[in-house]
Amino acid sequence: MIRYRNKHRNSSDIWPGFVDAISTLLLVLIFLLGLFLFSESVLSRLLSSKEDVLEGLNLQITELSELLSLERRENRDLSDNILQLNSKLNQTNARLDSLSMESTELRDKNVELSILLENIEKKSLDLDNVNKDLNNRFEELLATFSATKVKLSDAEDELKLSEAAKKQVVILNAQIAALRNQLASIQRILDDTDQLIKEKDIQITDLGKKLNTALAVKVGELNQYKSEFFGRLRSILGNRSDIEIVGDRFIFQSEVLFDSGSADIGEEGLKQLSQLSQILLDITKKIPNDIPWVIQIQGHTDPRPIKTLRYPSNWELSTARAISVAQVFMESGLSSKKISVAGFAEFQPLTKGLDEASYRRNRRIEIKLTQP
Repeated sequence: MIRYRNKHRNSSDIWPGFVDAISTLLLVLIFLLGLFLFSESVLSRLLSSKEDVLEGLNLQITELSELLSLERRENRDLSDNILQLNSKLNQTNARLDSLSMESTELRDKNVELSILLENIEKKSLDLDNVNKDLNNRFEELLATFSATKVKLSDAEDELKLSEAAKKQVVILNAQIAALRNQLASIQRILDDTDQLIKEKDIQITDLGKKLNTALAVKVGELNQYKSEFFGRLRSILGNRSDIEIVGDRFIFQSEVLFDSGSADIGEEGLKQLSQLSQILLDITKKIPNDIPWVIQIQGHTDPRPIKTLRYPSNWELSTARAISVAQVFMESGLSSKKISVAGFAEFQPLTKGLDEASYRRNRRIEIKLTQP
């Protein structure tokens, strides 16, 4: 009896523990299941957002591919345009070369025609002189013939003509006929000469027109390079009050380049002139050899006199300043054959006032890209 009770008590004690263990295990399983479901939900959201991002990236890749294809087509079009422009440029250069050759040939022909015209004029003068001589001789012979006829008529009335007188009349008639033939030949030569002179005048006029047209073309081409020159200067210098462009002249105020009473260029002036010389080098390299051009540098001062050992007057100062600018250009690589300098002292002012502002504006260096 006691053993049965102990056994029953032991079995009763085990069952609650077993129930607790089962409950704990179920709770753990439920927790793990909830954790799995939560993780799956989070992962599904992450995967969904990543798919959206991937879809957006794919759309961007597609757009970039389309843009890349457009850029490639544009590059091909630009390459074609560049090839066409290069072809046109080569054709233009060839045309310019042919025009230059034609211009040279026209100049040579003009010289030849001028020489020929001078020779024709000389021959015409000689023919005029011969014609005058023949006319004089003809008039003399006519006078002699008339006098002889009068004498013969008088003699016929009084005496019978001798055979010698008759022969003399025949000879005179033959000489007059020969002179008339010579005069007719000379007149034909003069008419032909006049016609030839008219034709040569027409040819010379046509040549002059062609030369003027060719020269106008060359001047137009030089003006294109001058326009590029001034355009690039404006873009670099901006709107500076001490540097200006007036017409076809580029004007530095002297204070930008020089100290008072000096022709030595300062650091700021060297910087400005270096930029300018580089632009000139770039542009003049593009100018064809058959277009004449020169860089003209002019020095100007105000009317106040200067008298030093180095600069006895404003003539020397203005010329020395122009030479200093030319030396900077030559050191930068410009050919000395393409540079001209001149000093005008105070005799070509921009402003005729006598105040300090007028003095300042008239103290200047002018630079021009022009024809020699």
